[in-house]
Amino acid sequence: MTKAFAAIILSITPLFSAMSSSISDSLPDQVTVVLADEKGQPLPPKSVPTVKKTDEEWLTQLGPERYKILRAQGTEIPFCGLLLDNKKKGIYFCAGCDLPLFSSDAKFHSGTGWPSFFQPFARENVLELRDTSHGMIRTEIRCARCGGHLGHVFEDGPKPTNLRYCLNSESLVFREFPAKGEH
Repeated sequence: MTKAFAAIILSITPLFSAMSSSISDSLPDQVTVVLADEKGQPLPPKSVPTVKKTDEEWLTQLGPERYKILRAQGTEIPFCGLLLDNKKKGIYFCAGCDLPLFSSDAKFHSGTGWPSFFQPFARENVLELRDTSHGMIRTEIRCARCGGHLGHVFEDGPKPTNLRYCLNSESLVFREFPAKGEH
């Protein structure tokens, strides 16, 4: 690690400590979620431990950009996310804890500049919280297992749900299902 990178990490960690700590502190010890099998299909709901880490552990795991979004409720610049135009079939997992969050089957082009979905992989996997920041009233969405900030949900999406889950690409990891070579 270069000295400049280390200095950046040390300088931003205190800025986000209060926010990130409160996320982990508010999580229960266990949460019921829906995991995916090896073909990307939902398994029955299962109780799993939540993922709780210190700010330093999260920063080391995620890096500064993902940390800013997942742990400090940041937002990436619109139309710049690597997953915005992804049209492959598969599952979008939490970049913080690997929980399946959204399926490509629910992805649509919203024109907003962020990946958008009309429903989550499983309702159990996403927390919804009232967000009154920036002079607006919105519904923030977070990962149910690690509390990572994903984006927001709005009531202007397509049928069948009329919802638009507007996500940060940096909060997600995409995996193709079936994986290449499987049929």
